[in-house]
Amino acid sequence: MKAYYTLAVRRNGRWEVDFGDYDREVVESERDDNLSHFVYSKDMKIVKSADDQASINSAVAKLNK
Repeated sequence: MKAYYTLAVRRNGRWEVDFGDYDREVVESERDDNLSHFVYSKDMKIVKSADDQASINSAVAKLNK
């Protein structure tokens, strides 16, 4: 299992996958770019999971509970 980092963005009250990469710094850079496009930091989270789609979906689904 390789760690995968996903940028989750809250839109209309629901968290969804926006971007992902194996390198956290790349995901942080994407987050910072989103900040300049009027997305508030409270509406973005970086979550760590395994690198398969089911694990990524599960990590984001936990944010929606």
